[in-house]
Amino acid sequence: MQPVQPQEAMGPAKQFYRPGRRPRIPLSCDPCRTRKLKCNREKPCQNCTARDERSTCNYKGSKNGSTPSAHQEDHGVDLMQQRIDHLEGLVKKLIAQRPDSSPSSRVYTQDSPGSLTGPVTTASSLDASDVACSTGTTVIDGSQSVYKGADDWYDVLQEINKIKNVWSQTQHDQTDYNVPPNLSNTVDGSSLLFCQVKQTDILEILATLPPKPVIDKLLSQFFDQKKFPITVAPILHEPTFMREYAEHWKEPSRTNVMWLGLLFSILSITMLSYHQFYEPLEYEGISESLFHLYRMRTAQCLITGDIAKCLPYTLETLRFNATAELNRKDDNSRGLWITTGVIIRAAINMGYHRDPSRSPSISTLKAEYRRRVWFSVIGMDDLASFQVGFPRMVPAIYSDTMEPRNLHDWELSDDTTVLPPSRPLTEPTAATYVIVKGRLSRALGRITDFNNTPGLGSYDAVLEIDNALYEAYQVFPPHMKVGGSGGDVHSFKDKSEISNFQLASLYHQGMCTLHRKFIAKSRLDPQYNLSRDRCISSALAILSYQHVLDASWYKFSQTRQMLTLAAMILFLELEYRRKGPDPDTSSDSPALLQALENSCALWEDVKPSCDEAWRACNILVGMLSSFHTTAGSTSSQTVTPEPLFEYPGFNPQLQPMNGSLPLEKDFFSMSNEMDIDWGTWDALIGSANFGDGFVYQV
Repeated sequence: MQPVQPQEAMGPAKQFYRPGRRPRIPLSCDPCRTRKLKCNREKPCQNCTARDERSTCNYKGSKNGSTPSAHQEDHGVDLMQQRIDHLEGLVKKLIAQRPDSSPSSRVYTQDSPGSLTGPVTTASSLDASDVACSTGTTVIDGSQSVYKGADDWYDVLQEINKIKNVWSQTQHDQTDYNVPPNLSNTVDGSSLLFCQVKQTDILEILATLPPKPVIDKLLSQFFDQKKFPITVAPILHEPTFMREYAEHWKEPSRTNVMWLGLLFSILSITMLSYHQFYEPLEYEGISESLFHLYRMRTAQCLITGDIAKCLPYTLETLRFNATAELNRKDDNSRGLWITTGVIIRAAINMGYHRDPSRSPSISTLKAEYRRRVWFSVIGMDDLASFQVGFPRMVPAIYSDTMEPRNLHDWELSDDTTVLPPSRPLTEPTAATYVIVKGRLSRALGRITDFNNTPGLGSYDAVLEIDNALYEAYQVFPPHMKVGGSGGDVHSFKDKSEISNFQLASLYHQGMCTLHRKFIAKSRLDPQYNLSRDRCISSALAILSYQHVLDASWYKFSQTRQMLTLAAMILFLELEYRRKGPDPDTSSDSPALLQALENSCALWEDVKPSCDEAWRACNILVGMLSSFHTTAGSTSSQTVTPEPLFEYPGFNPQLQPMNGSLPLEKDFFSMSNEMDIDWGTWDALIGSANFGDGFVYQV
């Protein structure tokens, strides 16, 4: 085949014709081919009928079997004229309606109290003029959920895009139809984010599924909320999913590809639980490989289905895929933060940020689960931003979606027409954890926003965030607090206790992160005493949990960061007290020192678990050795540690100086009566490329 020269490409359209090649006659109608939908080849087809576009349902060629070339010119002109007429009518409607447009609803930001539902209508009752006069609507047309903004040029842009597609098809219909499309041209840019794997044929994806009895067992374990070791957001209605699962096996080749992605995401999480917690004999040595296989298949389904098309279960598949990414042992916090941004935008594209209560096409069951999905997604945005220290997306989003109700799954069904009243949080349900953690995550996200503001920030803002975080923690129901109402924890007996520990750890880590910048200021100004008290109490609480953690926990970077943050706050406070003793606070100094000694002893026990634990242990033990004499030494003997590591602008070696042992100036800045460069410290602790990541419970 000779390449087309530039001058030939600029010539008449007939020069694109390839003599001797018979063009393939497309079997789908023009709109279905443009949208890449499956056409049932009726006149009009089912898709065009559902979209109320019967007049545009046209086919290439004719029913008597003649080639497209016989009618190509007339057909192209007619179709182009139809599109132009449609666009003209749409613009006229918008022009006629827009001067009278006014906001029809008020919305609240995610951090605002209360909520107010906005207009959500169905495709059958909505035209362009209706959308133009609203603040935005969620359009439901059977298989898709699409959000349209108040300035509804969305329809106009869509129509222009269709005209461009029709014109392009008119020009190129005589080209070779057998040329495989390039992946970058067939998949939206948002889906390309997951394109570490190539697009795969649906039959190849189906061939990867295990036999039905095997999947039945895996699904049974996944939906066993009390025993399944990984906490999964309750965003999937089990009876509905199992009914669709049964339909899948009747004709697997007709299953929606996004639903297949959801199934593979469930299988991947189940295999990950086997690999990380317990491995049955039938999966011994292969659970990790199967996890990566199913994880890859999930990504391929997301690529094939294209998250921009707003297909059913797009958000659920993305959310479960993120759960697998959050829990696997690769420390990729920045990548997860970016991925979360994509999921948030996909949710907005599908209208999840608007409450579905006013849409008659959304059942009560689906409406409540949409709220759970949205609440889970924004909670993930809060936590991902808190962990990486980057701004979150939620403050820039206006949403009126209400908080999900604390209901048992058995209270919700397809027959539900009115939601039961929400149960108190003291009554555990599948939704309790996501509600409680969502409120805590909201406050943690505000800490990240504050820390990303230029300068030190207003202390009034700190007090406001502190109150929000404190209130979120205080309303924890008793069964979700560490050690129950007693507050003591000696071991993890089940998954719920691990989840409770992680919630408490997040709270105390949030307090330390919020207030640590003001510890030094409290030595000069009593108004900052709250910050010092919050940091010390939370640091002691974190170290009090350390004895429960076995060596495997120290492989996770988030565990090491949390424990070293708590220890550094206590070291800093003790150093302040040695520099300028304060009778009001020095009385508990032995308790702080004892907590650090216990912590360092535990670090010593787990040093062999991983190189990063050994490194962190040496840093902390070196600092501790400057504060007391070693066992068996006299009171006049002190230990001067050797330099433990080298890092630009960082020297943690401690040196005795007349009974007062300040850290060197490279480590502590002397501004504000000796403050620590927390940004440098965070960079130091998080600088290693750890092979293992924290087991997030999201």
